[in-house]
Amino acid sequence: MTDPQERAVVEAYLDAVGRLDLPAIEATFADDVELVLPYAPPGFPKVSRGRAAAMEVYPEGLMDPMRFSGYRIDALEGRPGEWVAEYTSDTRVLTTGRPYRNTYISRFRIRDGRITRLAEFFDPIVLVTALGLEVPTS
Repeated sequence: MTDPQERAVVEAYLDAVGRLDLPAIEATFADDVELVLPYAPPGFPKVSRGRAAAMEVYPEGLMDPMRFSGYRIDALEGRPGEWVAEYTSDTRVLTTGRPYRNTYISRFRIRDGRITRLAEFFDPIVLVTALGLEVPTS
């Protein structure tokens, strides 16, 4: 059975990141949150442990609000507190003026109304290109 309050936490996180509302993002995280970005390019941490470290992943002044949309949020059957979300972003990088549009799949673990683990998967080439960097082809 899915918990609508847990789904609301996932939605609150996505809405907050979509607006780049840092206090609202932080409010969704447990003190011991683990943020995992397996495909993060160089310069971005692949794993951040604890709320303060996780919040460093959301720097101000890098991008316009992310404008996340197209949410598809599903509970993982037989895994209480675990959720998967698919969504897209449509923003631009402030330092380059380039558009940044990506597609994401994220896995969330919720405990006591807070995110304890978030693993976000996205296309790093799209991010690197939007940042104005070259992607080696060989």
